[in-house]
Amino acid sequence: MKRRFIVTLSLFLAMAVIPALSIRQTTALNNSDAGKAPSSGISDKQSDRVQDSFIILDTSSEKTLEINGREFLYGALSYEMPPSFEPEALKAQAVAVYTYFSRLRKAQRSSPDKNLSGADFSADLSAGQFYLSEDQLRERWGSSFEKSRKKIKDACDSVYGLVLTDNKGELIDAAYHAISNGSTENSEDVFGIRNEHLRSVASPGDAFAPDYITDVVFSCDEFRDNLKATGAGISFSGKPENYIKSIDRTDAGTVRSIEICNYSFTGDQIRKAFSLRSASFEVEYSNKLFTFTVRGYGHGVGLSQYGAQYMAKNGADFKEILTHYYKDIRLDSAID
Repeated sequence: MKRRFIVTLSLFLAMAVIPALSIRQTTALNNSDAGKAPSSGISDKQSDRVQDSFIILDTSSEKTLEINGREFLYGALSYEMPPSFEPEALKAQAVAVYTYFSRLRKAQRSSPDKNLSGADFSADLSAGQFYLSEDQLRERWGSSFEKSRKKIKDACDSVYGLVLTDNKGELIDAAYHAISNGSTENSEDVFGIRNEHLRSVASPGDAFAPDYITDVVFSCDEFRDNLKATGAGISFSGKPENYIKSIDRTDAGTVRSIEICNYSFTGDQIRKAFSLRSASFEVEYSNKLFTFTVRGYGHGVGLSQYGAQYMAKNGADFKEILTHYYKDIRLDSAID
């Protein structure tokens, strides 16, 4: 099926710097009572560190692989953010990714899923999913490997073992994404569950991200075929310009639901059906074409990777970045 993509970059010429404040290079997913701090802030406490590890079920080989925690963090951060990002943005992402997978590990080891064969989670390691090995990074970074690897390692080493917790010391769900539409989303508007740590916040720096706005164009036949492929009971009648009936949006601007002909889709269903970068979109019909204008990249909940980069460029450290995107959190050490 043919699709014509028109990609545009939108830069806002004037935006205020944020007061006191799934990026991957190709595309944006625990337990400690130590280091207690007031619930309104972050503590600096770090315990003596020892080895930890993550066990991954490699879906490409069906074998499990145990990776040292520090080495896993190197590979996971390299998967999520390019080394060209600011050190403080890299540190913030490192804490978020370590928290995210530590939470998965804790849940799995407390209540094992037999399909994981003793692993903490699964990934297609041959495709570089979630974690990139040194060999994969050498191939990706080429002649800049040593310089890039050092920058990633320096960021990880400075925050290794640190996790985001609630006021009871429990790991939070440290969701993150590549680019918001200018504001992050409340968790319930995307995941269906309210999470006090994942509240909507302004993220104006995202407008400076590459491909912040993308346009995706479909013919009438392509538009209909993609919707039929969802399996929805949709029937088309009338003129194409009348197909779109109504759109309901979240406070942050993401499409919550959209009525097309006789069927109501969620924004995420439309995102998947048309391979859009996010569910924050507008759609128009003109000249026998449907055009989706999309803002951002990813689900929009939690830390915005390009928003973190913007904050870091404007002087924010990793703690300020984390407390901006995650609410009512502490920074604790998961390693005793």
